[in-house]
Amino acid sequence: MDYDRQVLPEENHSVLEIAHSYLLNSVAAKANEIDSDPNTLMQALQELGDLDLLALRIPHDWGGKGVSEDTFSKFQELVARYSGALAFLQTQHQSAAAMLVASSNISLKQEYLPRISKGEVLLGIGFSQLRRVGEPLTLAKPVSGGYQLDGVVPWVTGWGIFDDFIIAATLPDGCAVFGVVPFRETYQNSESKITLTSPAQLAAMTSTNTVTANLSNYFLPQEYVVSMKPAGWIHENDKNNVLRATFLATGCAFAGLDIIESVVYTKSLPAIAHALTAFQQELNQCRTEIRQTQKNTHAQLSEKLQLRAWAIDLATRIAHAAVTVSSGAANYLHHPAQRVYREALVFTVTGQTNAVMEATLERLSRGWGNGGQGGENSYLFSQSKVIQPKSITYSRVIHLSHVIDTDIPQWEGDPLVEFETVAEIEKDGYFLRRFSLGEHSATHINASKSFYYAGVGIDQYPAESLVVPAVVINIQEQVKINSDYTFNVADILEWEEQYGKITSKTVVLLYTGWQEKWCDRTAFMNPDSQGNMHFPAFGSDATEFLLNERHIAGVGIDTHGVDSGQDTTFTTNCLVLEKPRIVLENLTNLDQLPPKGVTLVIGILRLRDGSGSPAGVMALIN
Repeated sequence: MDYDRQVLPEENHSVLEIAHSYLLNSVAAKANEIDSDPNTLMQALQELGDLDLLALRIPHDWGGKGVSEDTFSKFQELVARYSGALAFLQTQHQSAAAMLVASSNISLKQEYLPRISKGEVLLGIGFSQLRRVGEPLTLAKPVSGGYQLDGVVPWVTGWGIFDDFIIAATLPDGCAVFGVVPFRETYQNSESKITLTSPAQLAAMTSTNTVTANLSNYFLPQEYVVSMKPAGWIHENDKNNVLRATFLATGCAFAGLDIIESVVYTKSLPAIAHALTAFQQELNQCRTEIRQTQKNTHAQLSEKLQLRAWAIDLATRIAHAAVTVSSGAANYLHHPAQRVYREALVFTVTGQTNAVMEATLERLSRGWGNGGQGGENSYLFSQSKVIQPKSITYSRVIHLSHVIDTDIPQWEGDPLVEFETVAEIEKDGYFLRRFSLGEHSATHINASKSFYYAGVGIDQYPAESLVVPAVVINIQEQVKINSDYTFNVADILEWEEQYGKITSKTVVLLYTGWQEKWCDRTAFMNPDSQGNMHFPAFGSDATEFLLNERHIAGVGIDTHGVDSGQDTTFTTNCLVLEKPRIVLENLTNLDQLPPKGVTLVIGILRLRDGSGSPAGVMALIN
C-alpha cells in the first residue's frame, strides 16, 4: 500500500509547522541541557510523542501519521537544527517503528504499533555490528520456539529512555534474525540473560546513554521476531539509504548558521557577513541537489556518496566557522558553538560505511593521496594542489576546434547559434557582436554537471586540469565499413602493441574521419528515416577499461558525441564524468596529430555551474 497517498500535502505541512513551533519555542533554549542530561532529553522526546511526532513513519491504519519520505527528511533536518541529541535519539526510535511496519509478524505489530503511535512505548535499535567485517559479534542459534542469542551489541543508544530495542544476530548460514528484546538487564534464568554496561562517556550527546549489551543464552521467542534478512542485507540497505543521514548533517549546518547569524549583529566585521552569505548559498545548493537526487530513481551510488560527503563536509565547516566567530567563548563546554561542533563530528560518523568514509575522506582531502601524488582518478584536484616545475616543448600548434557559425551541425532541440551586431566601425568607431549558443554547441567540453546533480560545473575545473597529454587512436578504416562502429578493448590493445601502454592522466582522442562531414549537417548527424542518428563512438567496454585499467583523464572524438547516436543513456559520458574528467566532442584536425606526443590546451568559458562550454582546443605537437 502506498501510504504517502493517504496523507494530504497540507497535513505534511502541518506536521512540519507543529514540529518547528515546538522546537523553536521549547527545545532551542535548552539544547545544551538536552545534550548533557538524560532526563531533559527524555522529557523532550516524550513531548514529541505528545505531539504525535514520533509515529511519522507509521501508517494511518496503525495510528501513525504516515508522512512522505520528503516530509520525514525535512522533519529530521528541523530536529537536528535545534538539538542533535534529540534528533539522534528520535531517529533510532522512528527507524525501529519503520522496521515493525515492514514486518510480516502481525501479532507483534498489533502489540507495538498502536502503543508507539500513542507515545506509550519507545524503541531503540541495536544492529550496527552487522556492518563489521570478520566473525559476527552477535550470534543466533535456532532452537525450539525461537532463537538462542549470544554475543555482544557494542552500541545501543537510549538506555533508561527506550523500553525495548530491536536486535540483530547472525545465523549459521549468514542470514540475520531481527527481534525485539528488553532494553534493561534481564535474567530469564541463571544462564540466560542480557546485561548492560554503564553509559559510555562520549564527547557529544552524552544524554543519549549509549551502552553495550551482552547476551548469554538469551531466548528470543518466535513471536518477537521482527524479520529475517539475507546475508549482506545491511550493506544493500546502507546503499539504498545513503542519503537519509544527510539531513542530520544539513540540520546541524543550519544550527551553525544560526550561531553565525547571531554574531553578525554583535560584531561588525564584513568577513562574518560574507561568510554567512557564502555558507547559506552553498547549503541551499547542497540541499537542493540532495532532494533532486532522492527523487531520481536512476541516480548512481557514487553520486549519492558525493552528496553525503558534501553534507558532512559542509556541516563541519559551518560548525567550525561558528566556533571561529564565537572567539574564546567557544571554549566553554556549554557554549552553543561548542555543542554544534561536537554534533557535527557525531553526524560525520552516523551510519558510516566504508564507502561513506572513503567519499568523506576524498571530499575532505580534495582527492589528495598516494604520498603526495594524488589518486589515479583524482587528477583534477591533485594537480591543483601540487606546485611542481613543468615545461612543454613543441614544434607545432594545431587548432582542434571548428569555426563557429550559424549553420553548424546541432542536435535537435539545441539552442540556435546566433550573432547580432551591436556596434559598427562607421557608426561607433569599433565593431562588436553579441552571440549566443548552447553550452554543448560546436567543439565543446562536457562537465560532470551535465549528468550528475552533484557534479562539478565547468567553472570549477582547475586550470591545470585543462592542459593534459593526449594520444590519438585512428579507427577511420573500421568506420568506413560500419558507421555505427564502437571503439572496443581490442582496438586499445592493438594500438598499445604498436605505441606502448596508455599512461594515466591522458586524454584518449578517437579519430573516426567524421570531421570531414562537418560542413554537411545531414551527413554529420546521419539520421535514418526514423530520425535515429548513426555515427561511431566509444563502446562502454572500452570506456570502462580506459578508466579502470589505464586511469585516463578523459576522452575526445570528432563526432557529435562520445556515445553512439542510439545510446539514449549516454553511457560513456556518465562513466567518464562520474568524476570531474574531460569529455571533448566535435573535434577536428585529428588527422594532423601523431598517435602520441601531443599536449592539449583546452580553453573554456568559465560559465558558472556550467554543464559544459564551447572550447578552443589546441594541440601542442612535440
